Amino acid sequence: MKWCRIALAAGVLVSSTPALAQPVKVFVLAGQSNMVGYGVGADLPAELESQPDVWYDHYNPDAREGGIYAAATSDDWGPLEPKGEAYRYGPEITFGRAMAEAYPQHRIAIVKMAQGGTNIVGHWGRGLAPDPEALYKSQLYHALLGTLDSATYAGESALLYPDEPTRLDRALARLQSEGHEHEIAGLVWMQGENEAAWAGGLGYGDTLRTFIAALREDLGLPELHVVLGRVSDNLYPANGGPIAAGREMYIDAVRAAQVQVAEEDPHVAWVDTDDLTPRRADDTWHFDSASYQRLGQRFADVYLALAGEGGSSSASSGSAGSGGAGGEDPGASSGGGGGGGGGGGGGGGGGGGATSSGGGTDAAGGGAGSGGAGEAGEGGNATSGGGSTGAAGPSTGAGPGLVDPDSVVAVGGSCGCRTAGGPSRGATAGLAVIALAVLRRRRR
Repeated sequence: MKWCRIALAAGVLVSSTPALAQPVKVFVLAGQSNMVGYGVGADLPAELESQPDVWYDHYNPDAREGGIYAAATSDDWGPLEPKGEAYRYGPEITFGRAMAEAYPQHRIAIVKMAQGGTNIVGHWGRGLAPDPEALYKSQLYHALLGTLDSATYAGESALLYPDEPTRLDRALARLQSEGHEHEIAGLVWMQGENEAAWAGGLGYGDTLRTFIAALREDLGLPELHVVLGRVSDNLYPANGGPIAAGREMYIDAVRAAQVQVAEEDPHVAWVDTDDLTPRRADDTWHFDSASYQRLGQRFADVYLALAGEGGSSSASSGSAGSGGAGGEDPGASSGGGGGGGGGGGGGGGGGGGATSSGGGTDAAGGGAGSGGAGEAGEGGNATSGGGSTGAAGPSTGAGPGLVDPDSVVAVGGSCGCRTAGGPSRGATAGLAVIALAVLRRRRR
């Protein structure tokens, strides 16, 4: 599967918006519940309620079970706007707007696939997860990039989940049928809360590297830009979060891994979510509407810095990001810069403390449920936690950003998937970073 650019005859995808001469820039947004989003459509400013100039393809596997996600799946490209019966949104709204403004000669298209309570090993790995009852969650990578094979499974699972083309295949095929040249421009990944709640967090760095390497290989894009959201310190019990005391090390490990992966890969960056506001006092897993809007802008700023288009490269909550032109965002950090911790996602896990060579450190995050568990307050098991934040540093510019890490494996382990493995760090190095993060922790 090589999807760099496919040159086609000029065409019009949406009749109300003329096609542009340049290739359509396709962005993939994926992860767990903070990528799904809990923003309320009524809270959006009028100019963001519907954006016909940004094309949007969206899918949440939970839609198969009805409820608030029943209408959260599209059959064709449509305008960027809140979706589903609950009319919710995540960071895609402001991210898409910012990309459209940054690339006026390109049409912007977003493919979003996210599901709460998921982790990388059990749900987003390129191989099959061992539990057939979690078929769709275990096949999220395949649902995005590969073909699901229901014949692999027996009985009820096979009947419930028939073979299905991939999300990205469908989206790109529709562009092709309308005569649009296109390019996959980047991945925004908001996940990691799941692993932050259990021992899987200790190997999150290796798991995340392997996941990114697999995506790049399958897309034929070895330098694909990836922006990570770091899990938030809202989840620590010391900060009033839902994670039980005694599991702070897992949160620390995930947060540290997210920063490390960005520091060692020039095409990966991370954003801080520690300054984002929980949507309710009893739900510190997720953010409020304004925070999702700020998160999307933060993702955009960091992406533009990675792509050399200007934008933010600074980090808030105790760190300075690496250089980059453009407007500063206090929660954005490009690869190599330090940064604060970031937001909580649903369905388990928060983030861990993290250090960076270019800036300060923040400990953060919390998690709920072990691999594959539902979101806290929605069927997930709230487990570990620990709270702290690093020394606050100066911040400038627009609002804060979110974090959504959610995949993990034991230290030194692998996800057990057929992936092109990335470089791995030894347990000693990883634990050293975690220990430093723990020492820097302080209660808000």
